[in-house]
Amino acid sequence: MAIEKMKFVSACSDKEHLDTMLLTAMKTGLLQPEIATNIINDDNHGSVISTENPYQDYLQTLKNIARAVGCDLHIKENVTSKYTTDEIEAYIKELNEEFGLDMDSQNEVLSPDDEKALQALSELSFERIHSCEYLNFGFGRLPMDSFKKLSLYREEMFVLHRLYSTQQYVWLVYVTSDTYAGKTAKIFESLFFEPMQIPNFDIHERVEQCRLKMVDMYSYCVRQSSICNMYPYVAILDQKHILSGFMKASDVETYQAAFKNQPVDFRVKEPSEVSELHCPTLLKNSWFFRPFELFIEMYGLPAYDDFDPTVFIGITYCILFGIMFGDLGQGLVLVILGFLLEKKGKLFGIVGRVGITSSIFGFLFGSVFGYESLLNPIHQSLFGVRDKLFEVMSSDSTMILLIGAIAIGGVLILVTMVMNMWNRARKKQWAEFFFSQNGVAGFVFYGFIIVAAVMLMVMKISLLKPVFVVPFIVVPILCFMMKEAFAEKFEGHPLKPEGGWGNYFVMNFFEAFEILLSFVTNSMSYLRVGGFVLSHAGMMLVVMTLVKMTGNAGIAVAIFGNIFVMALEGLIVGIQTLRLEYYEMFSRYYNGGGTKYQAYTADQAE
Repeated sequence: MAIEKMKFVSACSDKEHLDTMLLTAMKTGLLQPEIATNIINDDNHGSVISTENPYQDYLQTLKNIARAVGCDLHIKENVTSKYTTDEIEAYIKELNEEFGLDMDSQNEVLSPDDEKALQALSELSFERIHSCEYLNFGFGRLPMDSFKKLSLYREEMFVLHRLYSTQQYVWLVYVTSDTYAGKTAKIFESLFFEPMQIPNFDIHERVEQCRLKMVDMYSYCVRQSSICNMYPYVAILDQKHILSGFMKASDVETYQAAFKNQPVDFRVKEPSEVSELHCPTLLKNSWFFRPFELFIEMYGLPAYDDFDPTVFIGITYCILFGIMFGDLGQGLVLVILGFLLEKKGKLFGIVGRVGITSSIFGFLFGSVFGYESLLNPIHQSLFGVRDKLFEVMSSDSTMILLIGAIAIGGVLILVTMVMNMWNRARKKQWAEFFFSQNGVAGFVFYGFIIVAAVMLMVMKISLLKPVFVVPFIVVPILCFMMKEAFAEKFEGHPLKPEGGWGNYFVMNFFEAFEILLSFVTNSMSYLRVGGFVLSHAGMMLVVMTLVKMTGNAGIAVAIFGNIFVMALEGLIVGIQTLRLEYYEMFSRYYNGGGTKYQAYTADQAE
């Protein structure tokens, strides 16, 4: 239940060593850089680097050329070569002219069948074909039906060579003399021949000759593009180039060590020293509670100076889910599936953990895959009961479940109030601490209502007397109504509202009434806990009834019935439990508003 400690780290270098510093910072993958415009201000007279990134276009062009000629580009680990922008543009132009590509559009990529036919044609040597002065060559594909008709024409007009074929087409090359070139072309045209250009050279051989330089230049452009993408994070102060950002406190020494033998100076600060910047949040929890960070991220991460509610949501979510989905057998299935698939995502980790509490409550309810009497002997031995510890479907248990659900809700509401008061006191927000519905006033009011209800039900003693009502009900309600006025007073403003006391009390009366109504609705919302216990037991009762009715097919019905209930009920209970967490608990003590810590890496720079 903690937030990872962070540090604000600034690395300073001169212009000559700037690029090396940026590359090193990227390779560490430890820093979340702060945009330079957030660092500079009128006081420090800083500036930013206003350089465009031309390498992004070069990268895309090189990729297009490589794709068109079938060259596989990869990034070299160590780039030692250097190229000017003029050299890069000149080489790109050379490649386009060399391979006959259009610089303004991507060349059409040949199909695999076309490639195979060209490969076969290359054995005749493209250079030798183009060097013939009195012979005409035609290369392309014919439909298979048309190819069969070629035998009807005079063979002495042309000679053909079959290169490659499929069920639909035949790729071929024909040779004819200048005398019959026109007639031969018309014959093939009438047979729906699709001509293709014969390359001036073997493109695959030439690609291999160009591959090393293409890869080297591509790798250089990737590196330079990454550096250019880092420039917006560099602030220039007193002719020094500074890269600043947040990182885990435990990584500071590792980060500094990465710049060994480089002329780089460091300055490390606490996030509180740069309060004008928004420090990112990284949750830090134990193995068991780590998957529940998913729910925190869905709602909104806590601010860095706030607290992490992951452990609380993990405990309460497991308990509430376990009560509503109480079945020993189905719970164990969730445990097995959840832990087996945990590496695929945090959601599976949550499934495995709620399966544990589902198994525990399923054991207490005496339910195993819907068989309600299977655990009776164990209950009788352990708890000394007649049948089993708790019969969910008994008519006597309904009120116990519903009252128990409201009691659980009451306890959780009081606990969240305490958490809110602790958080408000820590931030010195005293108006919220004392006078809000989730502060001292709300705790006194709601706590008294709970105690009064218990005393009336258990001991038949009524506490609704003036001596108790005035301090525990009337005063808290007045605090609700006066909260805004007191908040203004704590901030040094006059206590009297601008619109006058009459207008103030009229407006805040309705707000106080809404607060009182919310206490009722929030408490009643927890009735769903008891309701879903009955719902789950009722659905399994239907399954067991069908099992008895189907005779020999009962085993199959039991299996598919349990699968259906686990899928449907598990989804509904999971959503309803999350609703209780978000709307009935989070709204009382948690604000969110944090941003996730994401270290900048070379992959992001690309």
